[in-house]
Amino acid sequence: MTKKNVYLLVAAVLVLSAVAEISGIHLHAPAWWPLPFGYDIFFGFVGCWILIFVSKIVMASLLQRDPNYYHEGSEDDYE
Repeated sequence: MTKKNVYLLVAAVLVLSAVAEISGIHLHAPAWWPLPFGYDIFFGFVGCWILIFVSKIVMASLLQRDPNYYHEGSEDDYE
């Protein structure tokens, strides 16, 4: 398969998925939350932003050191 054929295949799957979503064909479990149009896209987008913000808040406090972490308490100043 050439690159062009792969791109055409991906584009065809994307178009078929969009047509199925617009026409109301849902290929997943029947429940009330996937019924609105674009729910999966919205859920993925919001989930990614939540992961980014949580990692910034939680991991920054765990992993980052103070700017003068290595100079605090050292008696040997080479200045």
